[in-house]
Amino acid sequence: MSTSVRITLLKALAFLLLIGPGLLMISAPVTGLGFLTEMFLDLAHQPYEGSQPITGKSANLLNAILGGVLVGFGVMIWVVAEQVLRKDFALGRKLIFIPLIFWFLSDSLGSVLTGAWFNGVLNTGIFLSFGAALFLGKRED
Repeated sequence: MSTSVRITLLKALAFLLLIGPGLLMISAPVTGLGFLTEMFLDLAHQPYEGSQPITGKSANLLNAILGGVLVGFGVMIWVVAEQVLRKDFALGRKLIFIPLIFWFLSDSLGSVLTGAWFNGVLNTGIFLSFGAALFLGKRED
């Protein structure tokens, strides 16, 4: 897989899996789209039965904070992919992959400990998607 393809894939994944959902979380309380975040929480807390409401000002604030972290993490991946990978692939891969490992382990462990084990399954898919873009295939420039 060429570096250009990897960069494009990483930017697409960053937008689809991090930036987009983060922006949705931030805007949910004022756009009426909070039901999408609630649907995700219900999915993560298997079984899916429609009983994971996000209510109150503190819940909305936490949603905004965590959404902001997702946006920031996604933008960091986008910038490293765009600005570093082409010049120093090993450094760029390290700058993306090490934070991904720490996100994956802490988020998945926290999810399991709070009874939302299925979020760990979803996290595995996200982690493997980014890992594939960073490690699969022979690097061709």
